[in-house]
Amino acid sequence: MSIEEFITFNDVVIVPGRSPIEPSKVNISGKITKNITLTIPVVSSPMDTVTDWKMATTLARLGAIGIIHRNMSKEEQALQVSKVKDQKPYLWEEVQKVDPDSKIEDVLSKEQDNFAVVINKEIKAIILKIGADYSLHSKKIDYLSKLLSMINLTPTLDENNKLRVGAGISPFDLERAKILDKAGADVLVVDVAHLHNDNALSSLAKIAKNVSAEIVAGNLGTIDGVKDTISKVENVSGLRMGISSGSICLTGEVAGASVPTLTATINARKALEELGLFGKIPIIADGGIKNAGDAAKAIIAGANSIMVGRYLACTEESPGIKIRIGDKVYKQYRGMASRGAMEKRYAEDRYSKPSKAIEEGVEGLVEYCGSAINAISEMALGLQASLGYAGARNIEEAWNGRLAKITSMGAKEVGIHDIEV
Repeated sequence: MSIEEFITFNDVVIVPGRSPIEPSKVNISGKITKNITLTIPVVSSPMDTVTDWKMATTLARLGAIGIIHRNMSKEEQALQVSKVKDQKPYLWEEVQKVDPDSKIEDVLSKEQDNFAVVINKEIKAIILKIGADYSLHSKKIDYLSKLLSMINLTPTLDENNKLRVGAGISPFDLERAKILDKAGADVLVVDVAHLHNDNALSSLAKIAKNVSAEIVAGNLGTIDGVKDTISKVENVSGLRMGISSGSICLTGEVAGASVPTLTATINARKALEELGLFGKIPIIADGGIKNAGDAAKAIIAGANSIMVGRYLACTEESPGIKIRIGDKVYKQYRGMASRGAMEKRYAEDRYSKPSKAIEEGVEGLVEYCGSAINAISEMALGLQASLGYAGARNIEEAWNGRLAKITSMGAKEVGIHDIEV
């Protein structure tokens, strides 16, 4: 037998290329499906500590998209989809305005789920809701310019100018898929660890024939997996690539099976190129993406957009429980194959039979990081910088970029070293 070599984000670096424009001019628009374009190519993972209707609303307003988790009854999930559709599409429509001479207590009394803007003739400050902690004097609001630069972003809207939203589904749950489709879900994202299974593909094929929403198939990791999925399921509109790369995923350790996200993305590209479909069916790189650098590497490898879990689990908008330990605040984060998530799913959805008794995920805490608005802003600005280094003006040009493997000593040099921080 031969042993393949898989690479991860930490194994490679982006090779700089000649750039014709400044990073701020790089167009990072990408697709999640054939027909849905995102101003910011970020998709939130359908995890019960990452995406509910609030997160999905915020992301769509920013030009990204959220995939509402399925760890609830099908009726509740459909209701959450409808809730997103009912929200105002523009982030700034719900901003509260107060006079800059107002007392702090007057500003705080206007607290709502998003944030307040203090203005006169010019915008003076933006105060993001951060739970009960408002450090108006002790901390500099250093992300003001980043947020202001996002005013002109295009929300992710459908043909009726309503926010777009996705929902996670099992490939075996046709009834749930139909209900979500009727509720207005724009995209149904298959949410299983390993879709390359005859029964799963056969069941998904039935769903694809019975809904109008676009289908993102996954998770997949291999060239054969992509080819078989496309051949057996009509109208696949996106591919979710990566197996066991998430920070809370234990599949690689417990089951010994894994295809790192970067390798899985490359495999999807190879498969689509062989089928003459690269650039026509979007690739979504899912798992282990820690920052904009990882996201850019995935895009250069062939991805149209990236899916994140932990990156957004720490934010105010995530549905995870907020916990204070000492002087720090954390949010709950767990894998959908963790015992807690599985127990909840089986309790709330009696018709979802447990296919596995083994845990392939863990539960933990991530340090609270503020608003998803700031997190998405950081990702967008970082992506522009990274693709600028690659010499690309947009994602399509980034596919012509280059990645280079780096030695262990090289990886050490790339990071912070020889200094106390």
